[in-house]
Amino acid sequence: MGITKKVLENCKRPQGMVGRQTIKRMNKSHAELTAWGFSQISIGQGDTVLDVGCGGGKALKLLSSKAPRGRLYGIDYSETSVSCAVRENKGDVKAGKMKIVHGSVSDMPFENDFFDVVTSVESYYFWPDLQHDLREVLRVLKPDGVFLIVAEMYDHEEQSEKDKQIVEILKMHNNTPEEFYDMLGKAGYRNVDVRENKERGWICTLGIK
Repeated sequence: MGITKKVLENCKRPQGMVGRQTIKRMNKSHAELTAWGFSQISIGQGDTVLDVGCGGGKALKLLSSKAPRGRLYGIDYSETSVSCAVRENKGDVKAGKMKIVHGSVSDMPFENDFFDVVTSVESYYFWPDLQHDLREVLRVLKPDGVFLIVAEMYDHEEQSEKDKQIVEILKMHNNTPEEFYDMLGKAGYRNVDVRENKERGWICTLGIK
């Protein structure tokens, strides 16, 4: 396949020097996908926003520009990712506008009904208990808050064999559009909407608390 398992594992949970190199590549390669996904929702200038699985912090930087008077939070279970994200957003972190923490989506250190918007870009694939974790995101959302999942890999007719191999190797969640509707609905979200960019092979899913 041309990609070693070690490199793939560092996409899942970046660690050390290889992890930092992986994060640098992901910050660049995910930029267009992230911009497309965030264009699907409205973010208020003063919103409180969380990015789950914040990786190298580029998505947080874009979110910060959309909420210039807001408060930004990131969480990632990779300590390497947290340190890279802090460095990427050092101005906002130093100013107290942004806080990035090490932790799991399964048990987040945030209060109930805290965030206006929660995003997940290229990270839901690896959540350990998907239905529980979707409910954990719901817990920290404010009433009428928006949850957005953005992904460039999902189960559809045009999915490449390479992507299917990566899914198998890393045991990733790889859902159909119909499954996205079902799993967010079962977790308690309303007005679930799934949008595809079929030309690029991208998908995003929105749900409201």
